[in-house]
Amino acid sequence: MNAQNKANIMVFGIDGVGYKPPDKPLDLNNCILHFKYFKTEDKFQDYDGVILFQNTFEKGYHAYEFQFDEEELLKRENQLRQLVEKKKFCCFLLWTCFVDHYSAPDIEQSRHDTDLAKRALNYRSFYRESWGDPTTNLRIVRDEFRQFLKEYGSAQTKFTNHNEDLNLKPICFVGSDSLTGFVLNNFFFFIPCLRPDKREKEFKEFFSLLAEALVSSFKKLAQELPGWTGEYRFKEEERLLAEKDDLTKKIGAINQKIDIFNEYKKCLCYDDELLKESVISILQNGFKFPVDAEDQLKEDLKILDHNKKSMILVEVKGTNKGISREFINQADSHRERSEFSSDFPSILIVNTNIKNAKTLDDKYQEIAKEQVTHAVKMKVFVLRTIDLLNLLYLVEVGQVTSEEVLEILKTEHG
Repeated sequence: MNAQNKANIMVFGIDGVGYKPPDKPLDLNNCILHFKYFKTEDKFQDYDGVILFQNTFEKGYHAYEFQFDEEELLKRENQLRQLVEKKKFCCFLLWTCFVDHYSAPDIEQSRHDTDLAKRALNYRSFYRESWGDPTTNLRIVRDEFRQFLKEYGSAQTKFTNHNEDLNLKPICFVGSDSLTGFVLNNFFFFIPCLRPDKREKEFKEFFSLLAEALVSSFKKLAQELPGWTGEYRFKEEERLLAEKDDLTKKIGAINQKIDIFNEYKKCLCYDDELLKESVISILQNGFKFPVDAEDQLKEDLKILDHNKKSMILVEVKGTNKGISREFINQADSHRERSEFSSDFPSILIVNTNIKNAKTLDDKYQEIAKEQVTHAVKMKVFVLRTIDLLNLLYLVEVGQVTSEEVLEILKTEHG
C-alpha cells in the first residue's frame, strides 16, 4: 500500500492482447493502476495485486505450431508464486475460449499449460469447457462485481469442480449451475468479460470498475477469523468436523479412482506423449501387464513376461484419419529393428479420427479391409484405442480375464 493507503496494482502485458499501455497510472478511489508492457522489468510481487488478460503469453498458430513465450511464462509463474506467498492477489480476465488442444493435419497437441491463466487453473479434478459463443446473460452472486459484470460481463467457458481441497467462491454463473467466474483460494480471481474498447473513456471505465471491485472483494476475503478461534469448539461442531473429515477422505479416494479412468480415456483424444502415457496406464494399471516404456523411439513400448523379458512389441500411433498401411509397416519395422523374428508378437494401437471425432460413435471408424489383410500378412495385430478400452471393460465386468486378453495380443493378427 502507498502513503494514501491505496493498493498499487500492476496491469500486465496488455500490449500482448492488442492494447497500448497508458503512459500514466490510473489513480482511483481505493487503488492506483500501473499499466506495464509485456517485457517490463517490474515484478509481480512488488505490487499489491496483478491484473492480466487470459492468453497473454500465447502467440497463436504459425507453420502448424501453436506458439507461446515459454521463457517469460516461467519467469512470471515464479513471480506469481511469490505474490501469493505475500498474500496478494491476481486477477485473470477470461475474454475468449481456452485453446487446450491444437489440431493440424495429422497433429494433435496438448496446450493445457501455455498461459499463466491455464497454469493457475490446472488442479486435479477441476475441469474447464469452452462452448464457443459468448453469452452476457450472467447470474451474479458476488455483489462487488455486479456493476462491472453488468457492463462488461461475458462468458465462454464453464468450470466444474470435483476437488474438495479447493477453496472456491463463485462470482457468477450462466443459468442455474454453470460456473463461469470465481475466486480460487482467496488469491486468484477469474472474471469472464468482454475486452474493453480502445477509446479512452471506455478503457478507463472498464479498469476502474474492475479494480475497485477487486480491491473491495479482496479486503472482505482477508477479513476471516484468525486461526486461533478454531481452538474453541462446540460439541456439535466437533461431530460435524469429524464427519466432514471422513467424507473428505472418502471423496478424495473416489476422485483418485475416477482420475484413473479419466487417464484411460485420454487415449481417445490425444497424440504423442499423452497418448502413450494413457496406453501405458491402461496396460499397467488396467490389465496389470508389466511394461517397458524405455524404447528409444517415443511411440514404442514392450509388454514383458514375469522374467522381465520382452513378450509383445507395441507401436502406439495417433492420427486424424484412419489406420494406414504405413503404420502397419512401422510396427513391422520396429520388430525388425529390435532384432526379433518376423513372427514375434507385435501389436499396433492407433487413436484414429482424432480431430474429427465429436461423439463416441465417431471413434468406431472401421478399419479398411485392405489394411486388415496387410496386417495379417505382416503378422501384426491392430487395435483402435476404443477397442483397447472395450477389452478393459470386459475384464472389469468379468467376461474375460487379463490372461485371456494377453493370449489374444500374443497370438492374433489382423
